[in-house]
Parts: sequence; C-alpha cells; structure tokens
Amino acid sequence: MMYYVAFIVPILTVFYLYRLLTSSSGSEFTDNSIDAFISDDAVEKKDEPKERSNKYKKDYTVEGRQILILYGTEYGCSEEIAKLLYDRIKDLNAVNSELCLQPRVINIRDYQMLDFSREQLCFIVISTSGDGVPPTEARPFYEHLLSTDIPVDHLKFSLLALGDSNYPQFCKTGRTVHERMLHLGADSVIDRQDVDMEDWSVINKWIDSVTVYIPSASLNISLDYIQHKHISEELFSRNTPFMAILKTKRLLTVCDGENDKETIHCEFDITGSGLTWTSGDALGIYPQNNPSEVNYLIQCMHCTGNEKVTKPSWAYQQNDDTTECESTLTSILTKYYDLKSVKLELLKALKFNVTESEERTKIDNLINKDTSQASEHVQNYLKEREVADVLADFKSHSLPVTDLLKCMKSLQPRYYSISSSPKKNCNKVCVTAAVVRYKTLGRPRTGVTTTFLNDRCEIDDCCPIFMSRNPDFRLPADSQIPIILIGPGTGIAPFIAFIQEREMEASSAATWLYFGCRHKDKDYLYKSQLEKWNLDGTIRLSVAFSRDQDQKIYVQDLLQRDAEEIWRLINKENASIFVCGDAKHMAHDVHLTLTNIVTEKGSLDKSKAAIYLKEMEENSRYEKDVWVV
Repeated sequence: MMYYVAFIVPILTVFYLYRLLTSSSGSEFTDNSIDAFISDDAVEKKDEPKERSNKYKKDYTVEGRQILILYGTEYGCSEEIAKLLYDRIKDLNAVNSELCLQPRVINIRDYQMLDFSREQLCFIVISTSGDGVPPTEARPFYEHLLSTDIPVDHLKFSLLALGDSNYPQFCKTGRTVHERMLHLGADSVIDRQDVDMEDWSVINKWIDSVTVYIPSASLNISLDYIQHKHISEELFSRNTPFMAILKTKRLLTVCDGENDKETIHCEFDITGSGLTWTSGDALGIYPQNNPSEVNYLIQCMHCTGNEKVTKPSWAYQQNDDTTECESTLTSILTKYYDLKSVKLELLKALKFNVTESEERTKIDNLINKDTSQASEHVQNYLKEREVADVLADFKSHSLPVTDLLKCMKSLQPRYYSISSSPKKNCNKVCVTAAVVRYKTLGRPRTGVTTTFLNDRCEIDDCCPIFMSRNPDFRLPADSQIPIILIGPGTGIAPFIAFIQEREMEASSAATWLYFGCRHKDKDYLYKSQLEKWNLDGTIRLSVAFSRDQDQKIYVQDLLQRDAEEIWRLINKENASIFVCGDAKHMAHDVHLTLTNIVTEKGSLDKSKAAIYLKEMEENSRYEKDVWVV
C-alpha cells in the first residue's frame, strides 16, 4: 500500500462539543469555569526563543474574536493549508489591530475538546483518503456528525475539500461533511471548493475569499476557552517521527535489462519507540532529496546553497527538537521541500519577474490571469517538469530565495504497507518498495523515497518513520475464517504480514494467495518464502507470470479459473477477500472478475451480483488497499 498522494484531510470537528462541553457533567475538564479554559496569550518577547511547535498552538488570555480552523488529514496537506490560513488571518491583525482576531488550528481528531455552542465562525479543511474514505483520525468525528441532530444554526462556516479525481468518489468526505453542516443549520458563507490533487490555484482562491470575508464578519468578543495543554500528542507521529535504524536492505528482483524493475525489502529497528501497529497498517517514511537534484535546483535558483534559511514551521522535528532555527539552503531543500511537483504560484511569480524577452513571451503564452492548474495547457507543461526545469526555462528570473520557497510544496512522507506482523517481532517493521526511475524531457528522474532507501540510506543509518493506521484493511477477528488474498507486485506486502499472523496463530482455515509478476526468474517477490508456505500448507499459492508466455496471464485470470472454488469459499464458508495494489487497472479488473464469478456461479444477474459484493464490503468481507499509479 503505497499511499502517494497527499491528499487531504481536514474536517469540521466542532459539533460534538456542543453536547460534550456545554454541561459541567459532560466536560473532560475538572473545572468547567471560563478561567479553566484560559491560557497564555500573547505578545511574544523579542529576547525569548520562539518555539516552532507552539506557533499554531496559541493560547489566548485576552479577549478577542475567535475563529476555528479545523483540519482532518492523512498525509499532511490539509494541515499545511490550515496553518497557512492561520498565518493569513494573523496578517489581518497586522493591517487592523482593532479586529482582535484569534484563529485556532485544531486537528479534527481532538473534536471532544471543542464546544461547538461557543464557536461563531469555522473553516474546515478536510480530505478524502483514496476512494471516499475519511482520514483515519477524522473518522470518529465524521461518524458522529452523520448521526447527530444537534442544531448549529448559529454557526457560519466554509469548507475546503481535498481529493483525487482518479477515484470515483472524489472529495466524498468533504462533500458529505458540507451537506451535513447545512442540514444541521450552519450557514455557508463561502462556497465549498473541491481540490483535485493539491491544485494550489483553487486552494489559494479559497484562502483569498476567506481573508476577504473575515473583516466584515460580525463576531462577538470573548475569552477563548481552548487550552492546547489539554490536547494529548503521541510521542512519535507524522509531526515528530521516530528515528528508526535501517538494519536490513535487500533486492528482491533480478535486474539485467533497462526495463527490469528494482524492488527492495527493508527492515527497521524500532526498539524503545513504543510504536505499535496492526497487520494492514502502513509505515510513513520521510525521505531526503537526491543531492544531485538539490544542487541542480540551487544552480537554477542562482544561489550557492550556503544561504541561511529559516526552517519551515511545518517541518517535521525530532521529539526533542522544539526550537525554530536557521539552516543552509542546501539542508532545507534536502529535507523539507518537494523538488518534483510544481505549484502554479511559481509560474505566476516568474511571469512578473523574468527579464529576457523570449522568456516573457513564452510564459505569457503559457499562463494568463484566468489560467488554473486544471487547464490542459498548464497540466501538459507541468507534468513533465520539476521545479528546477521550470526555473531553467526562465533563467532570467531574479526571484529572492524566500519568494521561491513560498512557491514550493512541502516534502511529504511516503506510505508503504507494512510487510511484517507485530506478532512475529514487534521491534522490527518491514516494507516492500518498488524503486522508481524514469525519464522526461530527456532527463533521468527518480522516485524520492524509493531511491533514498535504495541508493542513499545505508545499513545502520537513521530514518524518520511513523505509523499510519488503516482500519479498513484488517484480518477477520476469527482466525478460522478463510481468506482470499489478491496482491500482484508490491501489493504482496500486507499479505506477507497477514500470512505471518495466520502462521503464528496456527490457523487451520484456508488462506489462498493470488500473486502476479512479469517473470518467474526476475520479479517473483519473496519466492522462497511463498513456496515454503505453499509446501507446508500454510497457504494455497497461485502465481500469474504475465510475460513468460505469448498470452499474458494476470491474477484475475487465475481467479476466473478457480471460479467454482472461489464461490464456494465466499458463499458457503464466509470467506473474506482482500485486494492490494493498483486501483485503476488491477483492482478494477479483479472486481469485474469477482462480479462475473458471483453472477455465473450464484445464478444472479449483474445488478444482484453487484449488491452481493457491496454487502460483502459493508460487512468488512471485501476489503481493498489500493492506490492510483
């Protein structure tokens, strides 16, 4: 399960609190008085070091106009946007101090600390993880919101929904939250915006609309009730990863040709971290950028790399690292900025900065005031280029370093399905990753994290990691229930953990594994282990080698071959089906094959077969962990 996108995820946390914190008996605090909710505000003293971790955890001790900013995120983009909005609202105070605006940024997971009845204005940033699923941390609030009937007709709000249009249920979480807010009586003061693949032209348009609206909003002045000290934080998380030690790294494939795939197995030692996981979860990994790519970008920025730059406030930090500090441009670009994805803001900044006439003509033809990142013309230009390529196209620019960094995305962690069970070894966590290498515009390109692990992270090096929960991909609680596992390529990863777990439990239930790769002698991942498990009866193994014969064979072909037995397992023995891998092609084709099996062997028409599989999904008997390549 390699979650790449970053998509998204903030949500509106505020409802629950109406019921939870409006009565003294319902409060989680021992003292329900106003004073109990007050904490330090204030004007920062110039001679005191400023803590990065506290910038967005402002506790106010003077009266003001509170504004709630809620975010729900899986990968960090929604949090980044929420903090950017916080900064913009703070800037409004600098323009007019009489506004007395007091923005607060709250993770939706902490909704129980909020009192919705006290809130007046709320801005929600929330993403959809994959195909219609709320972010893991946002799920409790999401489910509560859909079940509550508490009126919020006093509340004004606006929502920014993030998602990926490659999935059918694009931005479903944000759209559902927005509709439910309206149903409960809240007033949407700015139209909801749906953001596809972190389109910053849409994001910035929404933020601009918010900041234009706020000064005219009628907000009462009061003392804030929120205290951040009541928010418990995990010791190690996406914001404060654990520095795990890489103990093992080995190549799983044979590469003797240009088109052969490199796939690696990595093992990390997390002894002493206290980190836990369940088979089916993912490991978040923070990579470092390729030094040669960093150096090329610095050259295109017209810099040396020795320039002193402030570490961005959203940068991850080690658990004992709390102070804001400066570092070199080389170091900052290596660890914290995305060199691959180009924001439209960079083109806009260059449009008004380049001095060479041909470059000015070129950028004028490329972008104009009405162009968005969603336009085909801009997309075609950007999809082949990285940040350095764009700067090289317009090398007459003289943009200052700080302006350039403002036009760059943050380097997000990448997520990989964990290919080991904690029941086998709770101090060793394993991942399986396909190394990404390709070319565009005649230049070699690399996947950031996979080449970091393969090429630059050495044995005994430290690597920042954290756990990412995946509650929708879980083995049945009863180990005697049969399971059918379908995972070609690196989709095998979570199933290695599943099989290890079944082996540790000495389960006698059927475990059928369908694996697929190109060639038996090149990319048959975990061949020895899989065949050992098959030989000793732990699993029943079926492997599709797509390129070893004239006619291509895929996992769905093997499923169709076993249609009679598949139907017996799911219909008579209550078996669960798990699918992991590419969503667009493999998972789609597997679903069509399963539909055909249910239709043919169950003597149902297509519509009833679709309902049958849908009910399996709703009962957690047909689970998918898929991503868009």
